[in-house]
Amino acid sequence: MEIENIKIINLGMLPKHVFLKHWAVSLKFFLCDFSKDFDFFIFSGNRSIFASKKHKPNLWYCHTPERAVYDLYSFYRNQMNFFDKIIFTFGALTFRFLTNQSIREVQKIVCNSENVKKRIQKYLRQKAKIIFPFADTKKFYFSKPGGYWLSVNRLYPSKRVELQIETFRKMPEQKLIIVGDFVKGDPSEEYAKKIFSNAPKNIEFTWMVKEHELARLYANSIGFITTSRDEDFGMTVIEAMASGKPVVAVNEGGYLETVLHKKTGLLVNANIEELISAVKKISKNPKKYKLACIKQAKKFDISKFVKKIKMEMS
Repeated sequence: MEIENIKIINLGMLPKHVFLKHWAVSLKFFLCDFSKDFDFFIFSGNRSIFASKKHKPNLWYCHTPERAVYDLYSFYRNQMNFFDKIIFTFGALTFRFLTNQSIREVQKIVCNSENVKKRIQKYLRQKAKIIFPFADTKKFYFSKPGGYWLSVNRLYPSKRVELQIETFRKMPEQKLIIVGDFVKGDPSEEYAKKIFSNAPKNIEFTWMVKEHELARLYANSIGFITTSRDEDFGMTVIEAMASGKPVVAVNEGGYLETVLHKKTGLLVNANIEELISAVKKISKNPKKYKLACIKQAKKFDISKFVKKIKMEMS
């Protein structure tokens, strides 16, 4: 994880089967007890709040209520076979029950966007305060465009990477590098293999890369493209803008809170024609967005995040 000077306590091994893994993670958080070891507890991740009863005072920094269990439940369930649907339905209902029980012990909820705040209100019936997540903007830098567009995302169906592939299939003169990975045994594996096998020659896939290599890919790109369905917030667009690179994003979700239309990039509908038009328009003069992108990214610098989180802990 390239984390320095941070003590990481490993809760133990997990089974490889995707559904069993989720159960094991939930149980490990529920059973762990570090209540006497620390003064304050910040939960990050949906299963971590299963430890909330024993660990106080606490705060939950919610990236989003579990999407496969709430707003994307039908989306994922419809892609499964009959047997997996039964397991998935049982697991989702159980997870909702456990979340409702555990959230009673959470003392304060902070979330990463207005979009997620609305989901918390709708699905968990709780109020939350917004503190935008951070990017360590000093790690990113601008360099001369190197003849390719960049995409960074988990290779999950909800990311709609197939839209990016079809967009660049119709623009063979443009190159796209997709950085991302999938979990073996997860339903996303089949989706990832499908897009791999169907990609044209002007699209290059890389696995997850080291932070310094990712910064280089951002720096040398023409621009950044992202197509995620109703994205929670979208950290990758902040990293791209911190590199002075314009963003083409779908006009929905957290992107509405980060991308300044026609200033730091373009917000378009999730269809191939509009994506093509946006990529071609920005490619003519990507440097004109540089200063606005860097200025916008600084609003999400780590120093601002730390200050606001400390205020919530006091």
